[in-house]
Amino acid sequence: MKRQDGFSLVELMVSMVVLLVCVTGLAKMMIESSRINRAQQMTAQVQANARNCMSVVVQKMRSAGWDPINADVQTVDWDPDTLDDVSQIEIFADLDGDGLTDGLGEQVLIRHTGDRIVWRRSSDVNQPFDVVATNIGNDADGDGVIEPMFVPVIVAGPDGDRVVIQITAQSPGPDPMTGEPIRYTVRSEVVMRKTL
Repeated sequence: MKRQDGFSLVELMVSMVVLLVCVTGLAKMMIESSRINRAQQMTAQVQANARNCMSVVVQKMRSAGWDPINADVQTVDWDPDTLDDVSQIEIFADLDGDGLTDGLGEQVLIRHTGDRIVWRRSSDVNQPFDVVATNIGNDADGDGVIEPMFVPVIVAGPDGDRVVIQITAQSPGPDPMTGEPIRYTVRSEVVMRKTL
């Protein structure tokens, strides 16, 4: 009688179990890698959002008090109600050198409200606000308390008064790794042209 080569049923079952374990491990590794990749992408987006927003706000803040003909232009107007959920500052600059701050971009109201930063680049209160950035929570530690976006620092002496700007961006959804929103905070100090 001739012997036939092949696999026995037991050998076939063992090889299928080994293959199933390997495929399951590979699938778990790919899912975990995908979650890590998504978390890294979300982190990069949140960081870029915070930095881009800060760049726009700092650029405007640096123009505050620009007064080329010494017409005694006001520098800033602070938030009238620091206890509400809106943080704002109004910036004045005589960019066209006419001694007034009524031209486009010479009187800018920057406001953090809800999850966005908006601004109006006109003294006309009937003009709509433009969205500068979304997903800005300004809750750096996640405790539910919104930190102020603009804080004056009055300095005695020649160093000049400053405005500390703090922007905290957060992801629109939870981090796939932790289940919590991703937050990223940037801070900058702008030295003012005039005393506050």
